Amino acid sequence: MILSDFFEDDEVLNGVKDLLKETYKITDHEADSIIVKSRDKADGFLDDYSPYVNIINDLRNCLEATLEAHFQQVDQEKELQARMKNDAAVWLTFECIRRFCKKSLLTI
Repeated sequence: MILSDFFEDDEVLNGVKDLLKETYKITDHEADSIIVKSRDKADGFLDDYSPYVNIINDLRNCLEATLEAHFQQVDQEKELQARMKNDAAVWLTFECIRRFCKKSLLTI
């Protein structure tokens, strides 16, 4: 696991660059240089988080499997009202769990 696995665009890098410029009153070029030099150290720090990232990935996979199992139950319903009720129940439950996870992780 390396740092670039966690972002696809420059948003994270630009945020860190802005933070460096504001905190240390340095130029864009200096901030870019510091970020490049910090990548190896950041990758090392990332290793400390890998157990937690793995747990989150496992949890995500389990949540997806449970959602899929619930949708398979919905697909087996023959009566339209029962299907709609079960479909709504699956989505309501999933959305509540998704929001709980998102809120829990954002408060770190």
